[in-house]
Amino acid sequence: MKREFSVTLDGITYRIAIDGNTVLVNGQPFVAGFEGNQVLIDSAPHNVALEGENAVVNGIAYSLAVEGLGEEAPARPVAKAVSAGAGAVTAIMPGKIIRLLAAQGDQVAEGDVICILEAMKMENELKAPKSGTVKAIHVQAGQDVEMGTVLAEIE
Repeated sequence: MKREFSVTLDGITYRIAIDGNTVLVNGQPFVAGFEGNQVLIDSAPHNVALEGENAVVNGIAYSLAVEGLGEEAPARPVAKAVSAGAGAVTAIMPGKIIRLLAAQGDQVAEGDVICILEAMKMENELKAPKSGTVKAIHVQAGQDVEMGTVLAEIE
């Protein structure tokens, strides 16, 4: 469902259109998603919080006004129900796995790229959340995945 509204941050108004995980800001496309308590914009993580009439982004407060939402706010995308443990590598948005860079039994360090997820013509590196052994790879190259799908497990 497509939603359109305006956001004014520190006196600058932005026209926002949301359709799935694609966000258009003044006509410029961005891919948005969630990972834990962070908002991902084109795979870059940001800490975002609302405090009164301010949006705090990465520790910096901006005055915030939103118009055109009516009674219903856009729903946060909900990941499919998965049992993702602390060592799970999950899809940050819907897309296609285009490359696997680790296999079951491989030793990996925290931050090593496990696979590449293509979404909106962008390649997103999905990294190991901790060091350890790849317990399982649940996908293969060319497979379409939904946001929140467990792709691999590190133990």
